[in-house]
Amino acid sequence: MRELFRKIFLIIIASNIESIFYLYLINIYVIFPITFLLYSFLIYKTDKYNNAIEAFFIGLLVDLISGTYFGTNAALFCLMSYLINLNSNSFKLFSYLQVCLFFGITSSAYVGFTQMILNLYNFSYNILFTSALFNILFCILIAMLPIYFPRFFSRKI
Repeated sequence: MRELFRKIFLIIIASNIESIFYLYLINIYVIFPITFLLYSFLIYKTDKYNNAIEAFFIGLLVDLISGTYFGTNAALFCLMSYLINLNSNSFKLFSYLQVCLFFGITSSAYVGFTQMILNLYNFSYNILFTSALFNILFCILIAMLPIYFPRFFSRKI
């Protein structure tokens, strides 16, 4: 129960940070889904199986906080938790680059799905491609940080 409250607290903080960054990054045609990447990372790092009900309710919470259509994030968080739980044994065989590509591509798919739902008549491929490039490079940067700062990242999250 304590871990669930910790996840919810981190998701609320990430959603607020995402709303702040959104105002600046949209000028360079980038959407950076911090809440989606954080929740994906939290699912990826846990050893136990994460159920879809938890993902659904956390997605509903993100929908309420961010003001998007009710159920958009819930469905996408459920899909992401299913994909990570399905491939949890395969991730042990992948290199860091392959895991980074997986998370970058799924975050760009998240951006594409949310933009198709929210901006159906104003869908922009520029935003989709620049967001995909930015998200993949961000995931690679995050994966490279423990190499250069091993003492800081050796602590348990």
